[in-house]
Amino acid sequence: MHKFENSWLYQREKIDHSSKNLKIIDKINSTIKDLDTLNVLDLGTGTGSNFRFLSKKIKHENQFWTLMDISRSSLREARKHTMLNNKIKKVSLKHNDIIKDIKKTNFNQFDLVTGSAFLDIMPHKWFKDFHRLNQNTKIIYFSINYDGYFKFQPHHSLDINMLQLFNNDQQSKKNGVVKAVGPDCSEIIKTYFSKTHKTFLLNSNWIDIKNKKFQLMFLDFCKNVINKNKKNTFDEWIEFKKEKILNNKSKLNVYNKDFLAIKI
Repeated sequence: MHKFENSWLYQREKIDHSSKNLKIIDKINSTIKDLDTLNVLDLGTGTGSNFRFLSKKIKHENQFWTLMDISRSSLREARKHTMLNNKIKKVSLKHNDIIKDIKKTNFNQFDLVTGSAFLDIMPHKWFKDFHRLNQNTKIIYFSINYDGYFKFQPHHSLDINMLQLFNNDQQSKKNGVVKAVGPDCSEIIKTYFSKTHKTFLLNSNWIDIKNKKFQLMFLDFCKNVINKNKKNTFDEWIEFKKEKILNNKSKLNVYNKDFLAIKI
């Protein structure tokens, strides 16, 4: 699985937390209220952002968490920010590749399997395997799933072309190995889990983000896509967006979806 830089993960944490759909959190709390204990697996945990958000929002008073990631450095960062309290009884760290080693994970021991901001980089086969291994899992929750649309404001004539290039790249092979599903991720996981669960897709968009550092980091992602695809025709677009960001005349919108599945 792709490793995200810790600096990017920390930079986006506040924005992610404010964007997650609280209606889904209400549904989770309603579903788990009668459980004696709540065992949670956080896939692709990174520095632990999803854990920090969800453990606070969940009302259950007897939580046991397992945080899993391919990056040892990210897991070390996650450990620094995990503290036990009256609600969180135990936090375990597990170093694992959730693509290659998915079949080695015993999902049956968890009531809630969750993750944030990575479904778009997963291959289609992963969704099939993940559903097969979680047909009886009580709750599946994935937040901040890229939905195929972003825009910097103000407008530039190459905005649509850049979006098309970005989305095409999202569906390219990651690490030169397996093609990712890209913006189709929310619909794909919904299709699989609709067979065994009641499913929900709700918006979790980043709206009118003015944070300069965050915008520049996202612009770097765009620049990497341009360089990877050798599309130097977008140099003007990059310079235009960068100038607006540096002069506090820019804002960014990125459309995402939160996915929830509750066992029928």
